[in-house]
Amino acid sequence: MASDDSEPERLSGLLDRRLDDSARRRAARLDGGSLVGMSNRGDGLVSRLVARAHGVPTGRDWQRCAVLEPLSAPRVPEFVSDGAGLPFSPLVLEGPPEPLDSTDPAVSALAGQLDGRLVGWRLLARTDTEALFGRGLPPELLTVVVRQEAKRGTWSCVAKSNGRPLRATRDGIRASSWHLDEAVELKPEDTVLRICVTEQTFAGGRRADGRVLAPDLYASEHQLVLTMYVKPDSGFQMRTPNPETPVRVALAHPIGHRALIDGAVYE
Repeated sequence: MASDDSEPERLSGLLDRRLDDSARRRAARLDGGSLVGMSNRGDGLVSRLVARAHGVPTGRDWQRCAVLEPLSAPRVPEFVSDGAGLPFSPLVLEGPPEPLDSTDPAVSALAGQLDGRLVGWRLLARTDTEALFGRGLPPELLTVVVRQEAKRGTWSCVAKSNGRPLRATRDGIRASSWHLDEAVELKPEDTVLRICVTEQTFAGGRRADGRVLAPDLYASEHQLVLTMYVKPDSGFQMRTPNPETPVRVALAHPIGHRALIDGAVYE
């Protein structure tokens, strides 16, 4: 008998077999500006190292780069997303999952892919035409996107994601990772941060100059949690690693001895 630890892998394999070629193609399309087809799968260290290889910002880059004023934000982001489907509140992951509504056509479509085995699944987010279901908890969260076809009105599973990072999400945009400029030593009295942002979505290998939005900032006695967002470029984008974009962030008060934390990934 298989152990409980193998259950997520077994379900993931079952979903892979059940998602047919047409569903895979639908999942890869951009849907009304959603990030389903734009999400960069390189969320880890390798992606960041490749991005740095494109060149370190010069002194002139830092002089000409944007100066952004952060927006006050809570410690826990309002929404998160793994890039597969709808953003959802991280609060829905708290507590045991509630039974799914068997009369919901989206639930019926999910059940059809899992041979009716819905124990442990929960509804993460829902609109009139799309639903996101999840099983387990980060970092081993398995998610499935169920969508209604516009013409026939039928529901089907179109994408799944297994164990991908949950990123803070604001206005449908997943947060991008950043690090401090390694050429400058940060001092307690500093009020301006020099940071390098690696855009999370594909942008044809170009910097995000002019598209970096005002960041979110949670400030406490011991921490500064900075979360950066980049407005995705429109149109088709080559799947090329993005170079780092230099940005300055102006703080209302000196950093002091507080820990500076990247709030992009929700853990």
